[in-house]
Formats: sequence, structure tokens, C-alpha cells
Amino acid sequence: MGDIKRFKKKYTTPMHPWNATRIQLERDIKSKYGVANKKEIWKMESALKSFKDQAKLLLTRLDEQAEKERQQMVSRMTRLALIKMDGGMDDILGLQLRDIMNRRLQTLVFKKRLARSIHHARQLIVHEHISVGGKKVTSPSFLVPLGEESSIGYAPDSAYMSTEHPESFNEDLMLRKQQKQRAKDKKRGFKSDEIVVFEATEVEDPEEKKKGDLDADASVADLKMDAPELADDAPVAPEPKTE
Repeated sequence: MGDIKRFKKKYTTPMHPWNATRIQLERDIKSKYGVANKKEIWKMESALKSFKDQAKLLLTRLDEQAEKERQQMVSRMTRLALIKMDGGMDDILGLQLRDIMNRRLQTLVFKKRLARSIHHARQLIVHEHISVGGKKVTSPSFLVPLGEESSIGYAPDSAYMSTEHPESFNEDLMLRKQQKQRAKDKKRGFKSDEIVVFEATEVEDPEEKKKGDLDADASVADLKMDAPELADDAPVAPEPKTE
């Protein structure tokens, strides 16, 4: 028997898991893109970080092999439609989480109106109703290449290909539901198509905040030592008596 295969995690967890701002941003992303859990968001973030780290490393190298790898990376990002045809390494460094989330199969199935909602799109993929390039794909996080985007559709043996299926696709019904949802969102005061993008710079580091509070407390303590009259337990001068 061979050695036991050890699977490595394909994502990194947040350094501060209980940051309220980051948790709210991830909730918004989870709702807009219909992901099952936050691990899928972390996987996309890790993939995006890997692309950027590789681009930074290649930009620092000037040898002939680095130039070849840069062309290969730009070609790969172009095939995934993450950058434009005439894009370069700077475009890779400018990618955001929104760009890679929009290339997921679940998002594209909903955009092509094969599903009534983003959550319905996930159900179709997991239940083997969607095919890409003639092959069934059951992973909602699959990054669809640009050349295969037009081949996204129902699987040949899917029950959704039959017009008699009770849950078969109905574009008129879907449009009415979308209009109804937009009316509700407008009444609540926010846009339906607006997608919140996770930005690491917007998240406040709780350790830095705690350190700043400790420094502020230390400064106040030093001030009280230099000026005893400012201390909380400093004696209070009695008020003069009036006759």
C-alpha cells in the first residue's frame, strides 16, 4: 500500500474571524452570489491572491523564462475572461473579488437566464442539470473559460429539456419575479443589481484598534502622573464657607 494522500486546504481563513465589518461584507457577498458558505468566498479570495502573487513575482524577474511565463499567465487570464484581450500584468494586479465571482458557473447560469434566481442556479448545477461544452459540471465555483461560455446549457438528459416539466424554465415568469424583487428593493432603499465587493482595506484590524486604545490609556495615565490634579483619586479642595 502506498502512502496516505494528504489533501491540502485550498483556502486560507481570515486572520481575525470575529471582525464585524468583514462578517457583514461576507454576508452580503453570500447573499448576492448565492454561495453555500463562506469557505467558497475564501477559496475565491485565495485564488485571486495566488494570481496576484504570481504576477508580482514575475514582474520582478527579467530573465527570458520569466517573459515566457508572463505571456502564459496573461493568456490564461484572457481565456478565463478575467482580463481583456489586450490586457497585461497590471490588469491582473488590479483584479477584484467581484471579477472572479462573476466568472463562476453559478453566476453565469443565472445571467444566461437558465435559472429563476441565483440560488436556483446552484441547485441546477448540483443536481446535474447543467452542462458546459457538452460535459456535466456539478461545481458551482467552476471558472468558465470564455470559449465555453456560449456552450452553457441544460444537459441533454435533464428533465428541464421537457416543456411538460413543472419546473421548466419560463422567461416571462422569471421577468415578473425580477420586477417584483426590484420593486421591493427600491422600497427598501437599495439597488437590486448592486453587489458588495469585499475589500481588505475596508476591514478594521481589531488588534490595531486594541493597541491604539492601550496607547491612549497609557498616555492618559502618564498625563495624570505629571499633573496629579487630573487624577481620579486626587484630593478635592474644600469649598469656602459663606457666612
